[in-house]
Amino acid sequence: MIDLEQDVKFVKGVGPNRVKLLNKLNIYTLKDLITYYPREHEDRSKATKIADVIDGQEVLIHAVCVSKVNEIRTKRKNMTIYKLIVRDDTGSAILTWYNQSYLKSKFILGETYSFFGKVTKRNGNVEMMSPTFDEEGKNKNTGKIIPVYPLTYNLSRKCY
Repeated sequence: MIDLEQDVKFVKGVGPNRVKLLNKLNIYTLKDLITYYPREHEDRSKATKIADVIDGQEVLIHAVCVSKVNEIRTKRKNMTIYKLIVRDDTGSAILTWYNQSYLKSKFILGETYSFFGKVTKRNGNVEMMSPTFDEEGKNKNTGKIIPVYPLTYNLSRKCY
């Protein structure tokens, strides 16, 4: 039988640094960990056409890459902007990330991806800042309902 009072440091994949972060959230035991409930859920399962997105809404879109990732160096030290243009059968969107150089080789022209993030409409353009994404057919970060937990500094809610 599993001892629910066992320290979280004995959970596989939880090292000393993660134990400190979990302790900041008052998670000390296995019981604390399994009873730490999400504060809400994000529905990343229902796709929206680009033409139908609403300003300020978080949405999932399925779109084809129609440009390579464009790297823009800023005057600000240590700040690089990466932009990608994607399109579905109803319109196009500009996706923006900051300091994510690995993205330059991540997207293939003509391939379809799923993107989830908050939409902004500016000057007739649809923009999405720092969306999470998956290749078509993969549902690691999109295509499902994701629990949202209260977090502490450096503790990520990314899907692994």
